[in-house]
Amino acid sequence: MDFYNKGIYTYSDASRLLGQSKAVIRGLVNGYKYKDKPQKPVISKKTITYENKEYLTFYDIIELKFINYFLSCGVKRKTIVDAYEKAKKELNKDYPFATHFTTDGTYIYADNKFVFLGLHNNQFDFRSICLPTMMEGIEFENDIPVKWRPFDKEIPEVALDPLFKYGQPIIEQHHILTKTLYDAYIAENKNFKTVSEWFDIPLNFVQQAVAFEERLG
Repeated sequence: MDFYNKGIYTYSDASRLLGQSKAVIRGLVNGYKYKDKPQKPVISKKTITYENKEYLTFYDIIELKFINYFLSCGVKRKTIVDAYEKAKKELNKDYPFATHFTTDGTYIYADNKFVFLGLHNNQFDFRSICLPTMMEGIEFENDIPVKWRPFDKEIPEVALDPLFKYGQPIIEQHHILTKTLYDAYIAENKNFKTVSEWFDIPLNFVQQAVAFEERLG
């Protein structure tokens, strides 16, 4: 099983990170039935299976983050499915939603060239979509996401990077899992200073790890 550069996430991980139910996420990845009628998955199934368990990759998480945002803005599921299939074909990418989107107010572009959504043919008001908000915290290289800070402004030291710790949330400068620091914090009677000294990292980094874990719940 090759997790290198891909990251590995359970559906529970995705639910915590995206603030969405596991049922909804499974429906986006695997499809579902509505009134006995099959509903197509939104994204192509590229999950990893290990010991009969299904895992998501870092790119899956980023695609689901964007889909979640479009849905919250009122874009219809079918519109997203159609746009995804067209983008995958036109861009020749396995993860067409894991890209850098731009807009001129009338169209949303992928790769600065492909019209992902257009006001004229989808009858959707893009004034309700704020692309900077949607992509906040995501670091791109050549229009490909390589890192995500879920709470970029409030908790800037916590990042997901598929190159480290299988993409699980870490304190970026030290590559320590936030959960490891949080568990130590609980074990030490919620003493930030003790955990800071134990791991030899700044007190603020421990505080950010704890804040991150508590925010996800």
